[in-house]
Amino acid sequence: MATTTPLTGGCLCQKITYRVDLPPTEPVPKIILCHCTSCKRYTGSAFSSNLVVPAAALVFTTGTPKLYLGHSDRGPPVRRQFCADCGTPFTSQPGDNDEIIILKTGTLDEVSRLRCGEVGLAIWGRSKDTWLDQIGRQEAIRRL
Repeated sequence: MATTTPLTGGCLCQKITYRVDLPPTEPVPKIILCHCTSCKRYTGSAFSSNLVVPAAALVFTTGTPKLYLGHSDRGPPVRRQFCADCGTPFTSQPGDNDEIIILKTGTLDEVSRLRCGEVGLAIWGRSKDTWLDQIGRQEAIRRL
């Protein structure tokens, strides 16, 4: 039976780690950028960078994330998992769909993140911050 290398990741304090075992016949999902208000607040950023994966494929290997039940811009409640110690957001899961889970790409280990190099979709564009269009027009400093 063919297998693929799982995607792996964890939180900032590394008290919680995970792996995503994708079916061997499926490529790594493309990144989805979400500009909705609830994702902005959840991630503390201008948008959320996500991978949509089968819920059964995600396994927390160390620690257990805390669950927060919140709301979304589209209506149904959203289950959100995060590290209670460092605050790192891991997932969002629409309350009306137990089949999928939305994984935050910033939590992926570097090797796994490099495997997810293509943006496939941006959603909630009407909520996109207009200043995002300026990215790439200014000087870029590689380290601070």
